[in-house]
Amino acid sequence: MPIALLLTALPEPAPKPAPKPDPKPDPGPEPGPGPGPELEDTATLAGAALRTLDWQVVQSPIDSLELNRGGVSVTAPAGRFRAADADLIWVLGFGRAATFLDKMQLLGALNVPFVNRIDALLLLHAKYPTGLNAVDFPQPETHAANRAEALIAVAEAGGGRWVLKPPAGSFGRGVVIADAGSAELARAARILTDGGRYAVLQRWRPEVEDGEYRVLVAGGRIIGTYRRIGAPTQPAANLARGGHAVVAEPDPERDALALRAAAALLRAGIRFAGLDITGSLILEANVINPGGLATLAALGDAHAAERAVSALVAD
Repeated sequence: MPIALLLTALPEPAPKPAPKPDPKPDPGPEPGPGPGPELEDTATLAGAALRTLDWQVVQSPIDSLELNRGGVSVTAPAGRFRAADADLIWVLGFGRAATFLDKMQLLGALNVPFVNRIDALLLLHAKYPTGLNAVDFPQPETHAANRAEALIAVAEAGGGRWVLKPPAGSFGRGVVIADAGSAELARAARILTDGGRYAVLQRWRPEVEDGEYRVLVAGGRIIGTYRRIGAPTQPAANLARGGHAVVAEPDPERDALALRAAAALLRAGIRFAGLDITGSLILEANVINPGGLATLAALGDAHAAERAVSALVAD
């Protein structure tokens, strides 16, 4: 029986309430996501789907990684589990930011297939431009800096409306939409770059006001799509910030864009991701734990997890 090792950010899967709106931008943890409403749902649903395909599933907190005489191991219900004994490893959370590089180096030394390769996670888990072919992966105008003055100057030179956000935040934390030259944009830039942190400045897309589309892809295939509509008091269409999801209407052009992006991600080593799409652009690719399987199930797609897992283990 093949073994899948699911590495999560929390010791125990548990639903979390949506955080209340913050009075000021919260940069959030870096470089990985913190707890949120769907953070562990992927592990729960994917684990159940793997078991239906006769896989043994070992779920463990990524922060339990250790290197000892037996090699790299993690905490499991029956004691320590040797990571090299897994037939597939799925990283679903980065855990504590302070030990991020240590964990990536321990995992990167393993000769085991990953759902999303470690090198690809290192390069693509962020809201920076992916560096992938712009034809396959078109993105809005994007800038980044760790100095507020640099971001303010870019916005003022370009004019118009902008989105400021931390490069590796999750669940809508730290996202601010403001006009060039405004006190709000300047204040957000200073908060987000406090202590030398980097922040991302992206051209605002007005289509987002009507919602954005989350497209889950696995193994280069589309698993499901839903539309996220933001709460009136929140700048981003994020379910963790009071937004809600609705069934997406069919759109061949959006599907074609998602499939090109999924193929580009697959070539880069990313086999499971959530694409945030508005119009003809991809706002970002969520590659560490995009959630979405539970949302699709809640919208009536009871077999999304099974399709995703089948696509991932097919090869």
